[in-house]
Amino acid sequence: MGRARGTRAKRGPGSPVKLWVTLEGREAEVKFHTQGDRLIVESDGRHIEADFVRLSPAAEGLEVELRGTVIPVEVKHPLEKMLQASSSGRAATRGETVTAPMPGVVVALRVKAGDPVKAGQAVIVVEAMKMQNELAVAHDGVVREVLVGERAAVSAGQPLLRVSPA
Repeated sequence: MGRARGTRAKRGPGSPVKLWVTLEGREAEVKFHTQGDRLIVESDGRHIEADFVRLSPAAEGLEVELRGTVIPVEVKHPLEKMLQASSSGRAATRGETVTAPMPGVVVALRVKAGDPVKAGQAVIVVEAMKMQNELAVAHDGVVREVLVGERAAVSAGQPLLRVSPA
């Protein structure tokens, strides 16, 4: 049986936690829950039982020990995964459109039409599920059009602003 070591979720004992994990380049949505001193991992319809070791709240990441080999595992909250997916894959040559990753409210516009922007620069802040999410551009460019105002309610996938290539 493998031994998993990682951060403890702040939920009741046995409550399932759903996370995105990347192991050796493969991504999967995985549900974890405890049952006594056992960790139950569910992914792709498979249930795997494992021993686990609780780490201090300051610990980060997850390590899985399988047959004596320790394998680091990247772990992401589903919200983080959605934000990453919404900002990747934008074509630098055609410009890009920043879209809302989920329903929410625009709480801050950090740019206006005509402003130059650099790759990775936060351009808009959307509040969703009581969390403020800074949305950034993937490429250098110039803000061509701001499509929403502050305090506007937005839906998932809604275009928020357009950027022309630099």
